[in-house]
Amino acid sequence: MPSPHPSRKRRFFTVLMLGLLVLALAACEWTDLVDGDDDEDDTGSDNTPPATETNVPGLSVAVSSSDFDTTLAAITSRTSDRNIATVDHQANAQQAGRSLRPTTTVLFDDPNRSSPLIAADPRAGLDLPTRVLVYRDSDSDVAAAYTNAAYLDARYDLDDAEAGALDGLDADLEALVGDATGDDPGAGPASGIGEGEGIESVSSDNSFADTVDALLAAIDARSDRLGSPTTVNQQTRANSVGRMLDPSTLVLFTVAEEDSALLRASQTSGVDLPQKMLVSADSSGAVTVYYNDPSFIAARHDIDGRDDDIDALADLLADLASEAAGSSTATATPNTPDTDDDTEAGQASP
Repeated sequence: MPSPHPSRKRRFFTVLMLGLLVLALAACEWTDLVDGDDDEDDTGSDNTPPATETNVPGLSVAVSSSDFDTTLAAITSRTSDRNIATVDHQANAQQAGRSLRPTTTVLFDDPNRSSPLIAADPRAGLDLPTRVLVYRDSDSDVAAAYTNAAYLDARYDLDDAEAGALDGLDADLEALVGDATGDDPGAGPASGIGEGEGIESVSSDNSFADTVDALLAAIDARSDRLGSPTTVNQQTRANSVGRMLDPSTLVLFTVAEEDSALLRASQTSGVDLPQKMLVSADSSGAVTVYYNDPSFIAARHDIDGRDDDIDALADLLADLASEAAGSSTATATPNTPDTDDDTEAGQASP
């Protein structure tokens, strides 16, 4: 039998090598989708620390003995009667055309625990309801993390809080995460966190109800960029368990593009996401809009190389606060506590 012509051999091997190259490139893209490696057009790097070495101020972390889905299901099933929202950051990142390892924040509330803290310092409503972050790191370890009592105590003026409220909340979270992961959460100290740090405030010219409505309208007007808001009426929730609270409503919403950039830089930032804005009124009727400075969140989670995204978020939040407050010239200022709050759980997913 005659042997194949040399030119045919060359064509065969050329086609074979091209096919192998295509398969290799496809495999890389699939790996990026699953593991959340940086796209070539991204700046900055993934600073997510291994779950076993996490040292974020005020963050307690437990490493799970189960996979991501099992751990998340354990958290959600144990909090289903208190659920406020479940935010799938990986899905939101994909919506924005970005890859991200599995990362989900579960928000839930026990008003018997949260209301005394908000009554002591209305700004605490920014970190309540409680959140547990479940994520898979670059080592394929699964972690569950939450902001602990040391952080809340350092960031807010809780000296007048009901005795045992803060410790009770921390004990509940430690038991929940410990049961769900099979690990004792390590309690990260709130090193470097001062009272009121990272909180911006804008005084409103509107009534409490009008400020909330204006904020929701401002978010809705940006629906091409922002996710549908979830509202948490903290006053109503407090009243439901026989506790008194001045008007306070927390509004949560996603900003898929910029939130994903922060999460890709450090998954632990998911404990401070989605974006949150708090509208609070004090006993005299003075209304204030509070929100977290994105630069503070970036510093807490050691995020570098995302200045454009952080600036874009800062501008967005300042604009939303100004529109809610009824003044295009309103400026954010470091806040001082002067509000207690009113609330109810909204249903739209962030």
